[in-house]
Amino acid sequence: MRNLISKVIFFLGLITLINPVAFAGPSTKVMVLDFQLNDLTDLPNAPEELARIAYLSSTFKQELADDGIELVPVNDQLKVELSNQSPTYLFDRVEYAAKLAENSGADYLLIAVALKPTYLFVYPRILLVDIKTQKVVMAKASQLESSWLDKNTTARSAEKLAYMVSEKLKELAGQAN
Repeated sequence: MRNLISKVIFFLGLITLINPVAFAGPSTKVMVLDFQLNDLTDLPNAPEELARIAYLSSTFKQELADDGIELVPVNDQLKVELSNQSPTYLFDRVEYAAKLAENSGADYLLIAVALKPTYLFVYPRILLVDIKTQKVVMAKASQLESSWLDKNTTARSAEKLAYMVSEKLKELAGQAN
């Protein structure tokens, strides 16, 4: 019995030491823009909604980092465009956004918009853009239906989207090898 327990402990220790990250190539670098709120309601940009979207952005980025994706800070050119333009400006101008992200060290740019067409729903939408080709390699959306104060549903939406991005990046990395 002791021998079996020793073997199990040894095996578990061995699994812990053999980390798939050690065999992976260089990590994928992604510049992730915060979700821009595109609020089409009669009372746009309520402080509670802005807080929820900020939480969605921070949770989304944290989930990506936890999945091993290297996040590249947003460069000044993109920050200026985000602050001076409409929430969908870069989402609708993918090639321009990719050009602004060139020379940042990132392989991909994640453009994120939270569409709020009614008081009941928010639709977080993301575009994963290959910076070199300036093409969208993944477009996804989810439906966020909850109270402003329901952080659990917001977090689950962020986790779901981050998982989709992580899986797509793994797929793209496999195609490159």
